Amino acid sequence: MNWPRIVMDGAAMSLLFNAVVGVGFLLWPQAYSTMFPREIRKAAAPFVNQDEVKKMKLLLYPLYLVMFIWWGISAGLAGIRDFWPLFWTGYLEMTMVSVSDFLILDCWLPGKVRSMIKGAEQCKAWERKEWLKTLAIPEHALGWTFLVCPMAGLIVAAIGRLF
Repeated sequence: MNWPRIVMDGAAMSLLFNAVVGVGFLLWPQAYSTMFPREIRKAAAPFVNQDEVKKMKLLLYPLYLVMFIWWGISAGLAGIRDFWPLFWTGYLEMTMVSVSDFLILDCWLPGKVRSMIKGAEQCKAWERKEWLKTLAIPEHALGWTFLVCPMAGLIVAAIGRLF
């Protein structure tokens, strides 16, 4: 495995991911409430515009596709050819995105944006301990670790093998 390339690609895609998600949140904050803890989703639901939710998804889904294609091609260009090295490359790079998402979007940002979500400004779920307990830790410790990162590894391996 090419460790410097893994670190550089992981860092670059972490920066891209957080920037795109952050800009999307600034453009359509109410749409992002659909991904927040249940209490916030319920309080914000009357204010959610479904067109904005579609725009948010049209921003996020291609972002993942770009990341996977970039990682697969980059790994191929770095000479990584076998399935398992490609898999672990994708897994580790997506883990870097997960860690940056956790630190920036789940630990730092929620306290700063609670006033941007109409209807949910007073929810208890905005408190750091509650946010971490109900969303961030389960999402990143379980969801990303056992579902998203392995899927990323498989996709990167497939793209790398094709390339």
